[in-house]
Amino acid sequence: MQQQQIQDRHTSFAILGKAEVLCNTWRRLQSKSLSLLQSMVNIVAQKSATLDQLSTLEQHGVEKSRLVYKQTASLESLIKDLHSVLELLDKVKRDWAQLDLEAARHVVKYTSRPSLPAKLAPLSTNSLIQVTAVAPAQVHDMISQLAYMYNEEFNYKSMLLSTLPSNIANQDQVLQLVDRWDAETHIDTSLQQDIVERIKLYKTVKKVLESVD
Repeated sequence: MQQQQIQDRHTSFAILGKAEVLCNTWRRLQSKSLSLLQSMVNIVAQKSATLDQLSTLEQHGVEKSRLVYKQTASLESLIKDLHSVLELLDKVKRDWAQLDLEAARHVVKYTSRPSLPAKLAPLSTNSLIQVTAVAPAQVHDMISQLAYMYNEEFNYKSMLLSTLPSNIANQDQVLQLVDRWDAETHIDTSLQQDIVERIKLYKTVKKVLESVD
């Protein structure tokens, strides 16, 4: 029974560890996408200033059409890069779906075993580490919630990105898009933090107890 308990615990924390990696991967991609969007805001502002200051540009011998062309080309390049980031976010979303299936299999495997009568375990390293364990059903619940959240956020970002061609000439609209992209209202960060803290507690307790065992 103890060996099975250890195996269940390892599987639960392996799944939670994968969840933490996916959260971190998404966060890095979110940061990259925001950097691209901010560059778009800057170029749209420059483009607007170019059109507002035609006479000044002509006085300094700046060719308006060439400048606007360069700005437009830069915007198109940034949009292309943003689509590439969205593809990577799509992969993270699909990885969440796979992890949800893995967590579901973990629950099925756990619940399909014949239940043994509960008895007080003798004090040992394993029994103390077990205090930090997360039940398979709870792991699945966490992963399912996060998989759903990230799927919703990905769909929302896809919709926002599809509006870019019509918004690209207006700085205020681009700024609104950036705010909506940045908000990530579909994702509950407290659930992510709960996973991080549970993993940290497990690793800390395990390390301390095994070092004095």
